[in-house]
Amino acid sequence: MDQDKYLQILRSSLEEKKSEILKNVNAEYEKLLKNRLNQLDEVKRKVLKELS
Repeated sequence: MDQDKYLQILRSSLEEKKSEILKNVNAEYEKLLKNRLNQLDEVKRKVLKELS
């Protein structure tokens, strides 16, 4: 019985860590995507300026 409780605690702890890691990865990925989008908007602005 103690073993089951220990495994349950471990599983819960791992799930919390997994959730935390995924949250951090998603936040970093979102930041990178926004940065890239801003770069692409800047390129678009320069191209449109050159064409006009």
